[in-house]
Amino acid sequence: MSIPVELADLQAKTADYTWAYLLTVRPDATPHLVSMSPQWDGDSLLMSVSTGTARNATAGATVTLCYPPLDHDGYSLIVDGFAAAADGAGAVPDGKHLIRFAPTGAVLHRSAAPGFANSATGCANDCLPLDDPSA
Repeated sequence: MSIPVELADLQAKTADYTWAYLLTVRPDATPHLVSMSPQWDGDSLLMSVSTGTARNATAGATVTLCYPPLDHDGYSLIVDGFAAAADGAGAVPDGKHLIRFAPTGAVLHRSAAPGFANSATGCANDCLPLDDPSA
């Protein structure tokens, strides 16, 4: 059984995962996906990224993190938010840039088992929202 997690509890929930994919969009509107281990800094996440990923994230601003499930039957944690340059906020390796990610919403998601009708959210997959307490 899965339990919804409020956005206020997102930091604790991400501790259940070891790494995430960051999805951005290139200037030619194609997707760009990189793996990383974001680190919490207050209510936002800091990520050390390449020049191209930093350009994509800050130009588009709206990005998505996807923490893959730890086991076959587990949920992915998908987090939407806004990105901004954060250079100067911490040490980064040469050639890297720091971006700050502010979560705006999240959902636990996994493909539904055969015969599954609908989730509590009406999603055809087995989805659970992570409620935004500011909404």
